[in-house]
Amino acid sequence: MIHLSKLQLGELKDYNWAAYFRENARRQPVIEFTAEQYLTKKEKALIFPSIKMFQAGEASEGKHLLKMVEQYVKKSKEKAYLEAMKGFVAEENRHSYYLTRYMEYYGVKPKKKIALDGWFRALRKLGRLRGEVMVLVTAEIIALSYYQALAACTKSRVLKRICRQMLHDELRHLAFQSDTLYRLGSSSAQETYRIFLMQMTIWAVWPYIGKVLKAGGYGYWHFYRESMRYLRQSMRIARCGSV
Repeated sequence: MIHLSKLQLGELKDYNWAAYFRENARRQPVIEFTAEQYLTKKEKALIFPSIKMFQAGEASEGKHLLKMVEQYVKKSKEKAYLEAMKGFVAEENRHSYYLTRYMEYYGVKPKKKIALDGWFRALRKLGRLRGEVMVLVTAEIIALSYYQALAACTKSRVLKRICRQMLHDELRHLAFQSDTLYRLGSSSAQETYRIFLMQMTIWAVWPYIGKVLKAGGYGYWHFYRESMRYLRQSMRIARCGSV
């Protein structure tokens, strides 16, 4: 587990997220397969079912999210926040592109529809901007443990490089969206809901990603405890606006 204080972001109210996303877009890795160690049949069977799920989950135009952000910006006058959120959506799509490239190299076709992803998207639309962000943060917390485990599952240099980039980005996404919740205001009732949402999500995703997590050194309760620790960090940011 990585503590968000190691990101050295300082007071988030003073952090320029729009500038961060612009700069990070210029530092994205080149996905090069010349030194790839080819996956075994067993490795393919282990990792690709869950990679398909994450590829679909990362691929979204974010229309509803950006609509909610535009409404928020009209009231708050925080124009830079809209630019930052557009940068976030673009970064999520780049993640989907990395996973798509990796699947294409091995002749694996992406899935257009994943049942669990559809559930997440529907849930995000229930609570306007705050609801969107709470679900996004939950998914990002799951991704942190998943990419850590996925990197340990094979000797694939390309996959390890992709996972390093995902972890770098998702940690900052967690801070960014937690900062959004601080801007919107936090309450004990919302924290109770977030705990319940996190617990239900852990339970729901385990059948889909549990094999990869176990292969990467995560038992169910290890995964549960790490996810809840990340959630507590997020809730702290939502309460006080700093890491």
